[in-house]
Amino acid sequence: MHETAIVQDMFRIIDEVAEKEQLQRIDKVHFSIGQMMQIVPDLFRFAFDSAKENTIAAEATVEIEFLPVKMKCNTCNYEFEVADNTFYCPSCEGSDLDLIQGKELLIKSIEGE
Repeated sequence: MHETAIVQDMFRIIDEVAEKEQLQRIDKVHFSIGQMMQIVPDLFRFAFDSAKENTIAAEATVEIEFLPVKMKCNTCNYEFEVADNTFYCPSCEGSDLDLIQGKELLIKSIEGE
């Protein structure tokens, strides 16, 4: 379950931001996660809830925004979202592609006081 390790790493960042911004508590953390990260939402929420115990974020909720996989064809420069795990260009059917979105793992925002 890589969700636990990811959440633990994210809490290091959350703690740094809370200290820098002099927050007394964290109410909500919003994540943006690329679909290629293969995060299971329920496992991520469970890991977050487990990690937040006895922290400044003990009462925090979590929001997860999943970002679609987007590719750019190096043959015709067409940009597209990947559907049904089909990794070829829908314009020219080329397979020389660059990933332009889908592997992100970001803390989009932290709300607190």
